[in-house]
Amino acid sequence: MHTNYKFILGSIFIILLGCEDILEVPDISDRTVPVLAPLDETLLSSNTVNFNWQAVDDATAFEIQIATPNFDNTTQIVLDSIIVEDTLGNIATRIVQNLPNGNYSWRIKAMNSDYETAYALNDFLVDGDEDLDVTPPNTPQLVMPANGVTQSENEVNFSWTRTDVSGTAERDSIFIFSDESLQSLVTKAIGANKTFTTNMAAGTFYWRVRAYDAAGNESDNSSTFNFTVEE
Repeated sequence: MHTNYKFILGSIFIILLGCEDILEVPDISDRTVPVLAPLDETLLSSNTVNFNWQAVDDATAFEIQIATPNFDNTTQIVLDSIIVEDTLGNIATRIVQNLPNGNYSWRIKAMNSDYETAYALNDFLVDGDEDLDVTPPNTPQLVMPANGVTQSENEVNFSWTRTDVSGTAERDSIFIFSDESLQSLVTKAIGANKTFTTNMAAGTFYWRVRAYDAAGNESDNSSTFNFTVEE
C-alpha cells in the first residue's frame, strides 16, 4: 500500500511537470517577420497596396503600422492595427490598404502572450492615380430619436447630420439592434437624405449610422443612441 502511494505521488509529479512544459510560452523575441511585399524602397504604380508577410511559428498576433512619410518624421499614422488568430488558430498574413500618392514606411512585428519580435521595417513610394479618392466620409452625428427617449408611436423617424466630402458619391447605412451589445441586428437600411422611417415593435432599441462612398471608403461608426417604444 505504501509503495502504491509513492507511485501515485510520483505519477502526479510527472504529470505536473508535463503540464508546465505544455503551458510554457515559446520565446520568439530573437525572430523577425519575413516580409514579402512591399519590400524596402519599392515603387508602386497602384494606390491599392497589398501588404504580405509570412507566418511566424508560435506567434498568435501581428502588429502592423503604416506611417507617412516615415516613422522618424511622421506626419500621419495611416494604420495602427493588431491582427489576432481566430478560434481555429489561423492568423491572416495579408491586408489591403488604399493609399494616396506619397512616401510611406510600414513595420510589422509578431507577438504571443509573453514575447514579441523586433519590427521588420520597409519604406515604399506610391505613385498611382493622382485623382484617387481615399478620403473617408465624415462620421454621422445622431439627432433623432434622442438618446434615451421614450415614445408611444410605433412609427420611428430617424435623422442624423453629416457634412459631405467632395469626391465620389456618399451614402449612409443605419443599423438598429435589440440589445445593448449590438449583436442582435433588427434592421439595416440605407438612409435617404440622412433620414429613415420605419415601424418598430414595443421594446428598447439601439441604433447607429455609418457612411460609405463609391470609392470604397467608410466612416467610423457614429455614437450609439437608444430609444424605447412603449406597448
